[in-house]
Formats: sequence, structure tokens, C-alpha cells
Amino acid sequence: MKNFLSICWLFVASVTFVCADTGTSHNFFYLNKLDSQKYFIGRANLATRDGFNDLFFGYIDASIGFRLGPKWSFEVGYRHAYLELISEWRQEYRPHVNLVYRGKMGKWDFRNRQRLEFRYFEGDSDDHVRYRNESVWTSPNKVSGFELTPYLSEEFFYEFTDNDFNVNWLTMGVSRSFAKNKKWKIGYRLQSQKIAGEWNNRHVLVTGISILNF
Repeated sequence: MKNFLSICWLFVASVTFVCADTGTSHNFFYLNKLDSQKYFIGRANLATRDGFNDLFFGYIDASIGFRLGPKWSFEVGYRHAYLELISEWRQEYRPHVNLVYRGKMGKWDFRNRQRLEFRYFEGDSDDHVRYRNESVWTSPNKVSGFELTPYLSEEFFYEFTDNDFNVNWLTMGVSRSFAKNKKWKIGYRLQSQKIAGEWNNRHVLVTGISILNF
């Protein structure tokens, strides 16, 4: 476990010194059980670029989930997003559906979410449809003395409108409970996006607060 963390933070430190583009992603996650078959999820996010200096993106969303069995769930939801363009903020409307699997991969907890996302933009921009696949591995062990739980996640995006894989997020970090059903997380994300046929990377500090009533 100590070796895992040492490798993660050595990697974070090494890329931070050489990176040309940095940013942050601050997240809030709320999960509430409605009954034995249904649950509610709410999320909010604020993101910056140029380090902490430029707040350029944010969203708030809500979803209802339906348990299909011990490991599978189906979710339907809506996200309202804001993106700063050159001189103004543009709104984006994103209904989505998710198929979620929760289980084990070895001793690690494993979750996979497949999302079909419909993106409607304010103004004259063309609408888009994309597929997102996120996998999250959570360690069964905690870092001794600190009660930190390591995690690793990977998410790729496929844009049906352009017939292309154009975004990939690789994230690693740790989380810790600080009260009943509440926890925080901190991590590093290598955020890659294809622009004009070329891949560009942003090195992102990820933080989060989760409230889980399940």
C-alpha cells in the first residue's frame, strides 16, 4: 500500500513540474436511498484552468437510479452546465442515461458506469451525442495511521457526432471518511482532449465531498 501511494505521488510531482496546462476540479456528490429499489443522486462541480486563476466551467445535476439486481443499476438524469467562452458564458443542457455495475475486481471494489449523454447548446452551436465509460477501483486497505483509501479511475469519451474518441481522464488519489456517511477525496487527473486532431493534456487537482445516505 505504501508503495502504491509513493508511486502515485511521485508521478504527480514529476508531471506537475513540467506541465504547461493546469487546473482544478471541485466536486460535490450526494446519494440518498429512496426505497429498496430506487435512489437519488445529486452532483455539482466547479472547474478552473490556468491553475486556480480562471473559473471556466460548472454544472449541477440530478438523477434517479433503479436497482436491476445485486450488481446492476439503471439511472436517468439531467445536467445543467455552464462554459465560459471568449466573452460570455454559454449554457448547456445534458439529459443522460447510465448503466452501472458494482462488484469486485480481485480484492478491490470495482464500479463501471456507461453513460449515453445528449448535449444541447445555447445559441447556434450544433448539438452532440456522446458515450462515456468510467471505471473506478477502490482499495480494500487503508494507509496505516491516516485511514486514507487509495482509488484509481479511468474514463474515456466517444463522440458519436464526430465518430471519434476525443477525451480521456486518468485519475488517482485517496479518500477518507470524516463523519458518518461523509467523506472527502483528493487526487490528480491527467485530463487529455483531442483538439484539431492533436491530443492536449491538462494536469488537474481533483477534490470532492460526498454524502452517502444508502
